[in-house]
Amino acid sequence: MTLTFEDIVNAAREKVRAPDPDTDTWKEGLEILLRDHEREGRLTERGWAIVKNRYVEALAARMQVDDYIRKNPAVVEAPIQRPVFILGLPRTGTTMLSYMLDADPANRSMLRWEAYNAAPPAAPGALKTDPRCLAEVAKDEAMLKMAPKVAAAHFEPGDGPTECVHLLAQDFRSLMLAVTTTVPTYHDWILFTDMESAFEHRKRVLQILQSTNSGRWVLKMPSDSLFIRQLFKTFPDAKVIWTHRDPYAAVGSSFGMRGGSRPMFEVDEGRDYMRQRFPLQLALHATRPLEVSRERPQDIFHCYYDDLVADPLGQLKKIYRWLGDEWTGAGEAGMRAWLQDNPQNKRGKHSYSLAEWGLSKKDLEPYFSDYLRAHPVASGVEA
Repeated sequence: MTLTFEDIVNAAREKVRAPDPDTDTWKEGLEILLRDHEREGRLTERGWAIVKNRYVEALAARMQVDDYIRKNPAVVEAPIQRPVFILGLPRTGTTMLSYMLDADPANRSMLRWEAYNAAPPAAPGALKTDPRCLAEVAKDEAMLKMAPKVAAAHFEPGDGPTECVHLLAQDFRSLMLAVTTTVPTYHDWILFTDMESAFEHRKRVLQILQSTNSGRWVLKMPSDSLFIRQLFKTFPDAKVIWTHRDPYAAVGSSFGMRGGSRPMFEVDEGRDYMRQRFPLQLALHATRPLEVSRERPQDIFHCYYDDLVADPLGQLKKIYRWLGDEWTGAGEAGMRAWLQDNPQNKRGKHSYSLAEWGLSKKDLEPYFSDYLRAHPVASGVEA
């Protein structure tokens, strides 16, 4: 099976009946992805169908966003004020932290259903009752039955916080698109390409969403670590919470999670691709924010995974003091309720090891030596 650029564009046009995006920045990434898929020849028939749907959905969402702004230009005049971004290596507690912060009514997360349904935004007060939200939640049950192993590693309900990788994907500049299938040229390109257009699109989506349901944005995306300079360029008054965990454990867990989902798309897990490219990519999640943290120490809070797991509320209180935010009874009650409803390994234990992927700590030490000198979080135990 083959998939052409025109196939994606025509299907997106048919899906939303909206004009093409206002700019062409999305084209380069899509073209690279399609060339990689054709060259590598690893997608199964089901994989081709999933990839086509993903790309069509992303482009259609981009068309809707641009069309909505054409008709409602005032939405992009409202600033994004004091946003908080949670980043770090994958598998370092970013999800737990984002859900706890979302449990405070004073904060505003982007919910998973909103990522591809931003335009039009939900009616005021209808974030959890919008028909698009209810439809997404209904899909969760089928997914949990189909892929329980994936859910054990990572699961986001349709009405819960999600990552902004989905918004960047609407400009076809997203790490998400590089890790789920074998796309070597795209993977290397995304690490070094100019991310300005993708981040500007992300900002526009947030402006649309906040126009009907406001609140101080708290957003999670581990791969913001890779693009942290662009993050501060797009959101100058941003505050960053950087999560830290033993990088060898984080890498082992990340390989296990990513490898577990790849057979949904391809003939196998793509172990050679992962071993060749993911160590450097994951290391950059640590070294790039390390550089920026030395330049902007006042804008970055260091949250250590072991401390977060041992005393979640204690860590959140420290974060609130750092932000200068009020610690309220409503916020604490929401966080306590979330912790009670979401014990660790709720959906099954996610087992992983470096050895399973033909890696060892010795192989990875050069990638993380600078990071570990600044943040000595390695446990000394083989991950």
